[in-house]
Amino acid sequence: MCIALKRTLVIGLCTGFLYTTYPVPRAKAMDPATIAILAPIVLPYAKAAAAYAIKGTVRSAPGLLNAGMEVLNILRLPLGVLQVFLGWPFGLMGTGFHNIVRGFAAPFLFIKEILSMPLYFFGFSKP
Repeated sequence: MCIALKRTLVIGLCTGFLYTTYPVPRAKAMDPATIAILAPIVLPYAKAAAAYAIKGTVRSAPGLLNAGMEVLNILRLPLGVLQVFLGWPFGLMGTGFHNIVRGFAAPFLFIKEILSMPLYFFGFSKP
């Protein structure tokens, strides 16, 4: 037998032995009876939290739209390159450079919008 094949076989057997003998973690779930007992106690708090969650979602909706626009602005980079190289005889070079700059900045502005989402949600910043 080849040495590489023996080595692969021994490594495979050792790995298989370790995977089959490793103890499986036990699930620590709550029984349904406890959930049914606690549900009436927690329900008023959940309703109060839902009102705040809805307000936060409404506040962060413009930020989601801004992030979507920045994703679409990424497509301005190849458009600007085409405008510069193919449209310069037709006077599109200035617009092409503008689109290249906007397309290059779009991923960074997208990251800024995504990182600002918690601020929008809690009302610290206006989009």
